[in-house]
Amino acid sequence: MELRQFRYFVAVAEELHFTRAAERLHIGQPPLSLQIQAIERELGVLLLKRTRRKVELTPAGELFLQEARLALMQAARAIDTAKRAARGEMGTLRVNFITSVPLVNAFTTAVRRFRIAMPDVHLELKIKPSPEIIDDVLLSTIDIGFTRPALQAVLPSKLKATPVHRDKLMLVLPIDHPLSREEGPIPIGRLKAERFVLRPLGTGAGFYEQVFSMCTEAGFTPLIVQEATEAATILGLVAAGVGITIAPQALQSIMVHDVVWRHLSDAQTDSEVVMIHNKTTSNLLRDQFIAGLKPLPDSIRIDRR
Repeated sequence: MELRQFRYFVAVAEELHFTRAAERLHIGQPPLSLQIQAIERELGVLLLKRTRRKVELTPAGELFLQEARLALMQAARAIDTAKRAARGEMGTLRVNFITSVPLVNAFTTAVRRFRIAMPDVHLELKIKPSPEIIDDVLLSTIDIGFTRPALQAVLPSKLKATPVHRDKLMLVLPIDHPLSREEGPIPIGRLKAERFVLRPLGTGAGFYEQVFSMCTEAGFTPLIVQEATEAATILGLVAAGVGITIAPQALQSIMVHDVVWRHLSDAQTDSEVVMIHNKTTSNLLRDQFIAGLKPLPDSIRIDRR
């Protein structure tokens, strides 16, 4: 049985008049009658009672009408689903990001806009370290990544890096630390004897490479007395007096009591959050998400080899 035959039967069953049903379908009445008879022959069931005066549904016809309507609705839904998927309005968009990114306005605004514009798209959001994000974007196992590379980072040539946020790396101190009472930026060289709370080496926070570079240029290696992976945990340990840390300015929005933020001097503290995607692949959903971003001027270097 063809889909058009379901439409023919539904028209007759709703009009209960072959002439009106034929006009509604824009076909002749004789071909319509032949199609209804073909349906009944195929099913081996009488669906309509016909007299010269009227047409009525049989009990079997009433039940068949319900199922025929559902079949037509499902067919229309399948067609609409295919068209919407082709336009990039359905599917899954995989976005990975580092810990500080949800605190960046450009990211939250883009996510909100995308969810409003594409309510039927599943937005898969996961936190991962920077190296994993870069590898996954290169392998196209995710669609978009947000990371904070080290200042001197050179990204692979297959990646398109779009800066979305810039801030500073800042010194975070316990509220009772002697340096917390000083006004103005603090020279990084004065941190030489301090105890640091930082992420473990190899956890993939790009800006920590920059932290070590800043300290090295000032003539010392940071003395790490405690390691932690989560930003809130690090700030909490600083508040507890375990040590000091250097963190992106965006993390100031995490409300942790008993810490003081200070700018640093004598060091390159500029930091940047970038969105990366694989420019060698095509992806309509990804392009829709990117369209909702407000990029900054490019500054991250790309490997052209």
